[in-house]
Amino acid sequence: MSGRPPRVAILGAGMAGLAAAWRLSEPGWQNELESITVYQRGWRLGGKGASSRGANGRIEEHGLHLWLGYYENSFRLLRECYVELDRAATDPAAPIRTWRDAMLPVGTVGLEDRRRDGWQHWLGQFTPNDLLPGEPEAEGGELSVAEFIRRALRLIMDFLASLPQDRMPSGQVVLSGSPDLPSGRSAIVAGLRVAVLAAILEASAQLRGGLDRAGVASSVGAMDRAISAINDGLHGLVEDDSDLLRTWHLVSVMTAVVRGVLADGLLTDQRGFRALNDEDFLDWIARHGAPPEVAEFAFIRGLYDLVFAEGGAERSRRGVSAGVAVFLTTKMFFEYRGAIFWKMAAGMGDIVFAPLYEALRRRGVKFEFFHRVDHLHLTADRARIEAVTVGRQVDLAAGVERYEPLLRFGDLPCFPSSPLVDQLDAGAELEGQPLESHFCDWPDAEKRVLRDGVDFDVIVFAISLGMAPIVCRELIDDRGEWRAMVDNVTTTATQAVQLWLREDEHALGWRHPGTTVSAYEQPLHTWASMPQLIDVECWPATDRPASIAYFCGALQASWPPEPPERAYVAEQRARVRANAVELVEQRLAHLLPGTSAGGSFRWDLLCGRDGHRGRSAIDTQLYLANVDPSDRYVQCAPGSDAYRLRAEESGYDNLVLAGDWTDNGLNAGCIEAATISGLQAANAVLGRSRSYRIAGTWLS
Repeated sequence: MSGRPPRVAILGAGMAGLAAAWRLSEPGWQNELESITVYQRGWRLGGKGASSRGANGRIEEHGLHLWLGYYENSFRLLRECYVELDRAATDPAAPIRTWRDAMLPVGTVGLEDRRRDGWQHWLGQFTPNDLLPGEPEAEGGELSVAEFIRRALRLIMDFLASLPQDRMPSGQVVLSGSPDLPSGRSAIVAGLRVAVLAAILEASAQLRGGLDRAGVASSVGAMDRAISAINDGLHGLVEDDSDLLRTWHLVSVMTAVVRGVLADGLLTDQRGFRALNDEDFLDWIARHGAPPEVAEFAFIRGLYDLVFAEGGAERSRRGVSAGVAVFLTTKMFFEYRGAIFWKMAAGMGDIVFAPLYEALRRRGVKFEFFHRVDHLHLTADRARIEAVTVGRQVDLAAGVERYEPLLRFGDLPCFPSSPLVDQLDAGAELEGQPLESHFCDWPDAEKRVLRDGVDFDVIVFAISLGMAPIVCRELIDDRGEWRAMVDNVTTTATQAVQLWLREDEHALGWRHPGTTVSAYEQPLHTWASMPQLIDVECWPATDRPASIAYFCGALQASWPPEPPERAYVAEQRARVRANAVELVEQRLAHLLPGTSAGGSFRWDLLCGRDGHRGRSAIDTQLYLANVDPSDRYVQCAPGSDAYRLRAEESGYDNLVLAGDWTDNGLNAGCIEAATISGLQAANAVLGRSRSYRIAGTWLS
């Protein structure tokens, strides 16, 4: 470097790469770094979170993106970004000017419960609180196992207290002249509640008395009595009473979880919840007494759907790591701030990535769009990254110094659905070319080689894990830990469908606008009502939607594909199209009864049909097969956690890692894990501790 400050190259502009750029470019950054340059293929930022505006200004997402109320680091970064942009002063025409305009709290969450007589809606209202996510003073730390047990026991008691009183005696002593004991369903359930509550209170008392071996053993014994009471008392008792069945399934799951944490020695195991990550969550709670029926419990299926996991025969290999499952549900229910879910008031590209681009550009961060990373190359001594080969996909037009990616839709800066060709040395032939895809065969305008000491001194590798076997082959061949990571940290393709409907949800039979519902029938198991997007899209009055519905799910698509690759992409897209048709024709009526007339889907409900009738109208909506290796969702499968690498563990002097696939302390595929990993990568570049200014709790 010849004594000058280092030059940082960030490869990939998803949330992890942009979070790294955000922290690296904080005020005064030029005193420590000479330059920060972000390289991104195609014309958008955001990675798996990218969105754009298509016909009629409609928002086109990669999938369904929700923020949970515990996403402390993501909210903090977003809040900092909007304060810095100060749109009220610098862009008053923009309809979304502050983070509170951008993010909308949602307290109602739904699950679909599969009963003998069909599917039933199960909606839960999570009480909002006065906290705000992303407060500047929020601190971080590890979630202690002891604190988790205290919270879980309290939650079990709350579940028991929530049982409807009209289905059981009050618990008071009742005098009777009859020599017979009380009988019937109410008496049995009341006795069951008393037995379980007594065991829970005993376990709590034992733990308060001390965390020594004897106290823990006594607590495990008490939990065994609770589980035995539940399983013996509930067999065949509440199958026809959905409310009771759900409550007791919750009690059963939570009791097995507490029993497992105690019996498996997590109170004294320095690994904490990580000690459970070699076992699938369902397998683990079954080992600790949960009945087999809970595998079909809507809450459990919703948990597996949340992380696109396999809950069936493959779950021991592709399910959910037990430690991660316990940790994530704890954060979801106990640590949310403001609301359990937050939805964006427009597309994620509009709300997150366009503002970040604007703010980072003002800070002096450089962006190189249309730069596809092809390979990382090692030095002769295999200690550093010597070079990065890059394909420049297209040149800028004469006189254009840099590509400006944003257009305004309804006065809101957004990414368009295709490149802005007036800024490029290309014409109409570029239209429709998948420049953001690994499968693109558009000829490069130029091959570039970025060199250590010239173009970069430090690299932040923020490209999706699915691309690592393609662009990091030298690293994988060189180091066993890289081979182990790509072999054991699994990914899955996903699918998404968006529908724009002419009638509002009330007219279609749904009374809970804005709700997100999961655990529905595969493969498109999650549905989100998105009415907040109608006013920020740009539909003509004659074709304006009154409701918008998003669906998503995993897609079982083999990888790597058999050639030709274009045929593979077409095949997977055809599968998702068929799934979309099946959804609207066979399953949508359960959620929105008014979409069906005489047992058939009302195709005339779809907006933007442009003359299409019947099934061909599905092609005017949006359906995506996310099979590109960079689009594949990173899972938290059993046995995979140990193979994740931390930001500073690349094994090479000038390479740090960023992505939700790293060992970042959250270790699940979500925007918060990506944000944390990006901040950790920046901390590593700047020589700071891994946990420096990381908020919230995380795995040790």
